[in-house]
Amino acid sequence: MMLHLKLVYLVYVLLSCSQFQGAESYTTIDTPLGSLRGQEFTTAAGNTVYFFRGIPYAEPPVGSLRFQPPVPISPWTERRDALLASSSCTQLTGKGTIEGTEDCLYLNVFTPELPSDNYNPKPVLVTIHGGCFTAGSGGTRPSEYFIDNGIVYVAINYRLGPLGFMSTGDSLLPGNLGMKDQVLALQWVQQNIAAFGGNPDDVTISGQSAGGASVHYHLLSPLSKGLFHRAIASSGAALNPWAFDKNATDRTFRYVSYLGYNAQSTSDLMDFLMNVEATELVKVKSPALSDEDRTSFMMCVWVPHVEPANEGAFLTEEPWTILSEGRYNQVPYLTGITSYELLGRTQENGAFASEDGVKNLNDNFDAYVAHDLRISDKEEQLEVSAQIRQFYFGDDEITMEDNDTIATLASDLMFVEGVDTVVRTMSVSSADPVYYYQFSFNGPLSSFPDFPGACHGDDSRYMSNYASQDPDSASYKIGLQMNEMWANFIKYGDPTPNIDDVVTVDWNVYKTDDTNYLEFASPLYVSTGLNKERMDFWHSVMP
Repeated sequence: MMLHLKLVYLVYVLLSCSQFQGAESYTTIDTPLGSLRGQEFTTAAGNTVYFFRGIPYAEPPVGSLRFQPPVPISPWTERRDALLASSSCTQLTGKGTIEGTEDCLYLNVFTPELPSDNYNPKPVLVTIHGGCFTAGSGGTRPSEYFIDNGIVYVAINYRLGPLGFMSTGDSLLPGNLGMKDQVLALQWVQQNIAAFGGNPDDVTISGQSAGGASVHYHLLSPLSKGLFHRAIASSGAALNPWAFDKNATDRTFRYVSYLGYNAQSTSDLMDFLMNVEATELVKVKSPALSDEDRTSFMMCVWVPHVEPANEGAFLTEEPWTILSEGRYNQVPYLTGITSYELLGRTQENGAFASEDGVKNLNDNFDAYVAHDLRISDKEEQLEVSAQIRQFYFGDDEITMEDNDTIATLASDLMFVEGVDTVVRTMSVSSADPVYYYQFSFNGPLSSFPDFPGACHGDDSRYMSNYASQDPDSASYKIGLQMNEMWANFIKYGDPTPNIDDVVTVDWNVYKTDDTNYLEFASPLYVSTGLNKERMDFWHSVMP
């Protein structure tokens, strides 16, 4: 087994260090939209692959198209170079700088094989980046593991922050433009991916964090029906409080007021917004929030929301209503969480890493919890908040000694409960399989390697960077295992169709009477009833 792992290690270390060879070789293909010139590369594993970067799927959303639904790109007559990734969409980065441009609706395609006479179309993976719906891009380098294993890899951009998720609550700007961008990108895949060697009838969508929530939203939206055939949502669901905005219109008017304009009507507001520099729209986030919104374990300011009924609406009902009534796009679904999603809140520089921070939580517990519950009645919110405090802390004051419990509560409220509700509900109402996992592995690539557990994004770090680790290490193997299981699911709809020297356990479907899940630990193991006591409690108090 270890000989096999060492050989794979040598391949991927070379790949990650040197990227791809043959950057001066070009290839040209004809698509339904026009001719594209891309680059031909040879991977360290010896496979020839083809990259096409910066392909427009929509007309630039600038000028009169700002705050409008995306318009499909028009065909072109001259050969177009697809050699460089496009700019990211306008955004405020975590470093406080503003990056990107409004002309950003592009995607990248990486394919292991182009069509030929004796060709079998390849399965397609469309990745949707995370970043709280306000940051990120699809321009990062692809997962070479998937391309080397016969999967066409597509990465997309979509409008972010206020440019993607502002709403006036009426027909002028119903909202969810970022989600409608994603829909148009998926439509582009259906219409064009065959030219790149992909199978439009075998498309998997995948994402982590806001990307995972986006994936789940596509299950709920009628606009996305038929555009994909499998889905992978890591650490994200439409039911997570941070991923759904209950008052998008209020935030829009509040932010415009912060910008110094007192809009008297939605048409007045739109006239103003059409003339504001994009950098001004994204320079800060918090002024859009109400006092109630400001106190939260996690807040993404500009996110999907219910929009008024209109032609082309992405979401006109609350996500949990659609889910509970079984009116969603049913496909095989793979989803999961990390064991301590919001661990960072209790670690150094976190909101609850100090005595003052913990005292603030103790004294203002309802402010942190009640508003983010999936309950509309204020009195009931407070009643359930009291039950939650009793469940996690009893009658005691919350102190620094409760560090682990605080991280667990924050993770459960913001991530785990929503994902678990999706799994439990879909296991009853969907005819397709649901696969559930928890990632708890801890090692040198973890955000907090000294803590016995995994925080938000740790699973993605091991999938992307495992080749940098020693092939004899557990951290190398866990990343390789995840990549192989994801590739299996993309190709076969089953993450473990066969047991081998990498995939060492059989990951069974989650069912109501057989609540299977896979634990990504060292070694892997399967069990039932993930976080059962805590989740049973949550499901007893939440609708």
